[in-house]
Amino acid sequence: MKSIILQFISLGTVQILTVLLLSPFVNTLIKKIKALLQGRYGPPLLQGYYDLTKYFCKESVISKHASWIFISTPYIYFATTLFASLLIPTFYDIRSLNVLGGIILLIYIFGLGRFFVALASMEPGSGFCGMASSREMMLALLIEPVILLALFVLALMSGSTDIPSIINYFSAHPNHLIYPCYLLALFALFTASVAEMGRVPFDNPETHYELTMIHEGLLLEYSGKELGLMFWSSWTKQLLILSLLANLIFPWQISSFIFGFLFFLLKLIVLCILVALIETVFAKVRLFRVKDILITSFVTGVIALILLVKQNVGGFN
Repeated sequence: MKSIILQFISLGTVQILTVLLLSPFVNTLIKKIKALLQGRYGPPLLQGYYDLTKYFCKESVISKHASWIFISTPYIYFATTLFASLLIPTFYDIRSLNVLGGIILLIYIFGLGRFFVALASMEPGSGFCGMASSREMMLALLIEPVILLALFVLALMSGSTDIPSIINYFSAHPNHLIYPCYLLALFALFTASVAEMGRVPFDNPETHYELTMIHEGLLLEYSGKELGLMFWSSWTKQLLILSLLANLIFPWQISSFIFGFLFFLLKLIVLCILVALIETVFAKVRLFRVKDILITSFVTGVIALILLVKQNVGGFN
């Protein structure tokens, strides 16, 4: 029993440290690749760590209209992101952590963090923050069903709702990677994940233009350490989503710790190139056109589910 607890703690610690230390690098890597595709030099790859150091060294300024919700939200958002990191594998097997929950708990954890961020943004009474909060909740209403539906299709194929078990199933059955239901579910999941990360064409994380901003508008009233914590949490969430996509698109893992990490990093680089390429080729769509893309993704997930039922592939154990 003692060895199991120690293994649980050690795996959880390594997993949390991996996503925390790697998330600023991955966020900067996307910016760097996007800049190179556009003929610019871009930021240095360590810029994310410089930014966090800058934020944590600054003093926080809090509105007199803010309550405890505004003050505690950065820590709640950070805690929910850390807990979500125990549900999504990175470069090694975390099936021993499966007792914590599966895909349903993951969506609820992300939703809990989003709820507090949207609530806290309205605390200071800023019009821009309230507008961004309403937009965030509108997008969440469209994103979460698509992600749940796509993950449920993969769960039905693998016979488990635990994300590590789903990935290991497709790693052991590579022929299922070319099934139409798998490809359609993965397409729906990827589209909704881009929206969940707040990337182009759904949102532009590099602008504060009040007519288009969503994610950045939620953070306008934060400063100092709290702002740094909010950015770090969003970068970590972005890394977790990219890790989920990378391990579903390339479900194979290497047992060696060092080579497994390098292979995982290679998968992340491929996903970062894809995200940067999308942001370079496509422009941000109008806010009221976003629902059309997400509804199309939901229909794609429904088609994947219908194909899965017709093919009768897998099932719950």
